[in-house]
Amino acid sequence: MVRCAILLLPLALLAQGPVFEEDLQKSRPFREQGYRQLEEYVKKLPAAEALRQQFRTKIGFPPPGFTDKPAMRCEAMGEDSIATYSRCWVTVAAGLETYGLYLVPKNRRGATPLVVSLHGGGGFPEMALFKGGTNYHDQIRGAVQEGYIVWAPLFVMHPFRDRDTSTPIPAEVRADLDLKLRNAGTSLMAVESMKVIRSLDAVLERPEVDATRVAMIGLSYGGYYALYIAALDPRVKAVVASGCFREAPLVRETVMGGRPIDLTSPQQVALIAPRPLQIQTGVKDAAAPIESVRRTLAEARVHHPTLDYQEFDGGHEWRGDIAWTFLRQHLRK
Repeated sequence: MVRCAILLLPLALLAQGPVFEEDLQKSRPFREQGYRQLEEYVKKLPAAEALRQQFRTKIGFPPPGFTDKPAMRCEAMGEDSIATYSRCWVTVAAGLETYGLYLVPKNRRGATPLVVSLHGGGGFPEMALFKGGTNYHDQIRGAVQEGYIVWAPLFVMHPFRDRDTSTPIPAEVRADLDLKLRNAGTSLMAVESMKVIRSLDAVLERPEVDATRVAMIGLSYGGYYALYIAALDPRVKAVVASGCFREAPLVRETVMGGRPIDLTSPQQVALIAPRPLQIQTGVKDAAAPIESVRRTLAEARVHHPTLDYQEFDGGHEWRGDIAWTFLRQHLRK
C-alpha cells in the first residue's frame, strides 16, 4: 500500500493544475555566489596550526635520526677588506653533515644579525661569490657588505659548472633521492630543510651571532627553501624569496625534482605571516611568468596583507638593492 501511494503522488499533484517551474539558468548566479562566498571565507581563515601539522606530515618532517646537539667545525678559506671566509661542516646526524660557507664582516660590532643565504637549482654557495655571482649577483657578498654574518649552506644538486666533467652526482639526483625518501616516510625537502635547521642550532650558538635577528633569503630553489624553512622554524624573523612565487601547476611542470610543491605559495605565506616577507620577481623571468606570479600574489595577500611584493625589470635573478632596503627595516634592534 505504501508503494502505491508514492507512485500515485505525482499524478495527484498534476491533477491540481500546472506547477511552477523556471529556467534553471536563473538560479545560476545564486550558486556561483554561494561558491564565491565560501571561497572568500576559506581564504580569510588564519593560518592554523593544523595546516602547519598537515604540512609537516605531508613531507615527513621531522625526518628520523637527526641529532639534538649538532657540532660545527670550520676551516679558513681567506679574507678580503670586507669579510673573513670559512668553509664549515655541521654534523647533523650519524654520517651526515651540512656543508656551507660562513662569512663574518670585518666592520661588525658586537652580536651581529645572521642572514641564511640559499642557492638555487644547479648552483652551490661558491657560485654566488665567483666573477660577479652569476644571477645571484650580491646575494652573499652584498649581505656581508650590509654588515650581516652570512651562513650559506649547500643543497644536493647537479651543479651547472660540473656538468661537463666527470662528477659522480647524477642529473636526476633530486628526483631519485626524493623517491627513496618518500618510500621511507620522509622527503628530500624535509631532510634538507632539517639539515639547515639543525645547522642553525649550531650557528646561533656562536658568540658573534645575534640569535634574535635571523633572516632567510634565497633565489629560485633557494627561494622555495626559504619559504619552507621559515614556515617550519619560527626563529627566522624575516624572509626574502626571489624567482620562486607562482601557481602550483606551473611549479609541477618546471621544477627539477625534490617536489617543492607540497605547500602552495599562498599556504607558505600563511605559515610565515605575520613575519616580514618580501617576494621579488623579474617581469622577464621565463621560469616565473609575471601573470602567474600576480595571480598567486592576490591569493597570498589575503593571508599576509603586509607582504612586500616587488617587481623589477629583469629575469631569473636576485636583486640585492631591493632586498637590503627591506632587511634594514626588519633586522634592526
